[in-house]
Amino acid sequence: MVEVSLSCVIVGAAESVFDVKIDDGKKVSQLKKAIKTENPKTIKVEAHKLQLFLAKKDKAWLDWPGAVAVTLNGKGYPEGFEEMDPMLFIKNPNNFGANFQPGEGEVHVLVVVPKDAPMPGDKRKREDPPDYWIQAIGETEVEVLPSSKDLKENLERELPVKIPLGIRLFQIVTARNSTGKLSSVFRKTFESEPSETRSDVTASIAKVVIDPSMPRNASTTKSYIRFWDTLIVDVLDSVSSGGYYLRYTNHSASTGEYMYRPNLCYYFNGGEMCVFRGEEEARGNLSVPIRELHSKLTWKYDNAPYILGYAAVGFRVCLVAIMKDEEKNCAKADVIETYDLSSLKGRITFFLAILNLSTLLRPIANLVHSLGRTEYEILSRANGVQIEFGDDAVTKRYPPDMPSDNIIRKLKMLHTRMKKNSVPNVVELKTTNMKKKHVVLMPIGLPSKPVNVRELLTALRDVLEALAAMHALNLMHRDLRWENVLKYPNEDKWFLIDFDEGGVSPAAAEVNHLKAESHAPEISSSHTIKVDIWSVGLLLKTSCIHDLPPELEKMKTECLQVNPTERPTANSLLETIQSLLKK
Repeated sequence: MVEVSLSCVIVGAAESVFDVKIDDGKKVSQLKKAIKTENPKTIKVEAHKLQLFLAKKDKAWLDWPGAVAVTLNGKGYPEGFEEMDPMLFIKNPNNFGANFQPGEGEVHVLVVVPKDAPMPGDKRKREDPPDYWIQAIGETEVEVLPSSKDLKENLERELPVKIPLGIRLFQIVTARNSTGKLSSVFRKTFESEPSETRSDVTASIAKVVIDPSMPRNASTTKSYIRFWDTLIVDVLDSVSSGGYYLRYTNHSASTGEYMYRPNLCYYFNGGEMCVFRGEEEARGNLSVPIRELHSKLTWKYDNAPYILGYAAVGFRVCLVAIMKDEEKNCAKADVIETYDLSSLKGRITFFLAILNLSTLLRPIANLVHSLGRTEYEILSRANGVQIEFGDDAVTKRYPPDMPSDNIIRKLKMLHTRMKKNSVPNVVELKTTNMKKKHVVLMPIGLPSKPVNVRELLTALRDVLEALAAMHALNLMHRDLRWENVLKYPNEDKWFLIDFDEGGVSPAAAEVNHLKAESHAPEISSSHTIKVDIWSVGLLLKTSCIHDLPPELEKMKTECLQVNPTERPTANSLLETIQSLLKK
């Protein structure tokens, strides 16, 4: 990020020229805060209510006299100037660009301070769009995450802009508030008077909180799902741009103890990591779904102090903070608060908590490193095979038209022999199910192609250690590509996956469906373990390292020999790699 100095003028205040210094990697919403900080006496409204416009006319920046002459039209906007999107970075091409250099005498930002804008705690200004409360929540910047002990108070925060209610919903609240027990949380969330101006979006969200369709015959988890979704993920979707969720309702006993996925995963702003998750039951004790949230979880969220989740049993829902248990080297969950969604007060309190929780998801997501894939995702391959990612295991499901019985039998044979003979650096087969046509494998690796020579040598060492042990048993992989070489999480080690094409050497022409360009020339005819050696050459050829050391260039040429008998052995290649690693 580069610090830039922007000259600003408040429209209608002739003596208001001032400079603001800000990193160009920050958002326009943060520029608003910097402008308010620079002018606390002049600007009395909340920072997010400011409107910023590029002080540019005919592609040229205004000078001070030009900026002072700008007036507002009847709608309160400076005519002919482009408003700056609060969600874009300062350096975005639509704003100032990455190489902006301010010139002498230039004015860069026109600041519009809304007239009669509400002070904190007052109702939304009537001229604001009815969905302005959504924008205000989306623009809320959390610089430092609250501690887990402070989360309850944080989720009870008053909204920066209150939500307008139509007359009917307002009357429902009034009728049920005869004792005044709703007043406190209502004032934090909604406008204090009914509004005639409201959007369909705001009206539909408010309805599910105040006048929802309650589950009927609620004896199963499925009967509650829509109710939970309208109060949780639908609300998050309304205020979190680009967020999406995946729901898993079919926990299967057939995958054994290895495959765990939450009932619901929410991915913030198009991210890959599940920073908010849920476990649900129709009946029973809340302790059961709370335990599910953490007991089978492998902690992989780096510097985040916690991730967030909910546990639901019928109408009882609690929000929880899930964090690493340093003493037991696993995860634990602390309950933040429990809510009764069968009551109006419980739903409004929970609604306020979810809105405030949404502002914490971005900073949590920013602290979590990518896995190179979407956590808990389901992938469908071109051949119909489905790959389901659990917490630390993968389920591979075969389609009905594939000879899965033969594939599973072969996998069991290969993995049994490899395990018995301690073949290193290979994925482990945990369970199989012929009837349901799937296998479960561990661990989940990272698709992390080596990025430098040292990493390449290390990966080749690990691959060749596996091949040397396999070839001693006359076993071959036959589909060795970087897609099937994964990195162990948190380790500088790689391992082989996907033994579906594996076999015993020598073999007849039984794999003619493999692509010729990425497999040894003899793969579609009789072949031996030498097909794996050719594939080692392919790994070198398709690596990210463009200028290979001479020793590796020579190795690549030797491995890619057309005649299998002229290719080296896995043991001789391993010796060469080990010697290079010692240099």
